[in-house]
Amino acid sequence: METNRHVLYILRDPEGRGAPKGAVIGFLKVGYKKLFLLDRSGAHIEAEPLCVLDFYIHESLQRHGYGRELFHHMLQSERVEPWRLAVDRPSGKLLAFLNKHYGLEDAIPQVNNFVIFEGFFSTRPGE
Repeated sequence: METNRHVLYILRDPEGRGAPKGAVIGFLKVGYKKLFLLDRSGAHIEAEPLCVLDFYIHESLQRHGYGRELFHHMLQSERVEPWRLAVDRPSGKLLAFLNKHYGLEDAIPQVNNFVIFEGFFSTRPGE
């Protein structure tokens, strides 16, 4: 029996900062998945990274810092660096977000529709 190792982070507004009091601002779903990945040279590597499976901030509350707050909380809780993540079917908005806030710009698209970034296979980016 396979265990579900997914975590759902939910950001809600208990104070009524930008939404009705208690409203959900957004969510971030992550989990570990066994993936077959290709590095830049085309070598196949089997890995089980933490994956960003879903990330959503309500449209009316985007560009207010909530996404960064939620994503940063997940990184701290999971004790992971952003370049160590595999991202499932990222939208253009998510790729722009990751570039702006975490400097992740050198995406390595995978045949399984995940995206990893430069530095994924090394200790630190640029190594």
